[in-house]
Amino acid sequence: MSEHLLCRLDELPEGESRGFAAKPDARYADIVVVRAHQGIYAYRNRCPHTGAPMEWEPDRFLDFSGTLIQCGIHGALFRFDDGYCIAGPCARQSLRRIAVIERDGWLVALEPLEQAL
Repeated sequence: MSEHLLCRLDELPEGESRGFAAKPDARYADIVVVRAHQGIYAYRNRCPHTGAPMEWEPDRFLDFSGTLIQCGIHGALFRFDDGYCIAGPCARQSLRRIAVIERDGWLVALEPLEQAL
């Protein structure tokens, strides 16, 4: 199994999101990671509606309440725990989950970021 170090866990505060790209010069992130009180969740950064990246600014993936992932293009809203779209043009569809773990203070993706493309 291929792994990819994303960041130190303390670099992703609770209640925030962050994008990670496979290539350093990428315009958009390949995956979005959210750290919530309930846990850490990672998904492919592609809205099921159009396949477009979802950030509305770098590392900005959450709605105004900070409780849902929001697509910056059409406003679709996704739950943290399962990536299920509860509102918007892709309602009842889901984001593709990326497996991540915490190891020795680091956040690690359990698959290469290139597979998130």
